[in-house]
Amino acid sequence: MGFPPNWHYFTKVHTFSADTLALLSVIATITPHHLSSQTLPILFSSLPDEAPSRDAAAQRASYWRALSALSTLCVQPQLFETLVIRLTTKLDLLCAISPTRAIDQESTAAYAHAILTGLANTLDTKVSLKDVDVPKYADQLLPRIFRLYLEAALASSEVVAVAADPRLLQVGARVIRLVNETLNVA
Repeated sequence: MGFPPNWHYFTKVHTFSADTLALLSVIATITPHHLSSQTLPILFSSLPDEAPSRDAAAQRASYWRALSALSTLCVQPQLFETLVIRLTTKLDLLCAISPTRAIDQESTAAYAHAILTGLANTLDTKVSLKDVDVPKYADQLLPRIFRLYLEAALASSEVVAVAADPRLLQVGARVIRLVNETLNVA
């Protein structure tokens, strides 16, 4: 299956329609490498390393659209692995505890919550489809999430611990529950 030379132009549209996402999802099941090399880099590049400020509504809407599209497109195992790596790296950056780092805690917690929600939504789809690759994330994803919460719990009261935000704890519990549902525990 070949794609026209201007295929990359198609993926530069920032607002994906439901039909476009449906088409790209079909392509992902047939040839995920096309999405991996053409579409995902554009979507991931629209996710900032730092949370946009409270008054940056357009930037917040942009990362929500990108996360929504990524959640829809990254169900296939190869793409999901990329999603997990990229989003957990963003979470590590956002939730890093540093006494010298000045951040807007509310904006950062909201962005981290959006990232975890995107991951949880994708996991929810994968679990409902009974994808066989989900159990491996008990070893790859869950320790990273547990570490974020442990570091936040042990942090001094003088530093900002983004991962201690109740919204992050709630959606993190959802991620943990979804992965645990797929484990065959005797």
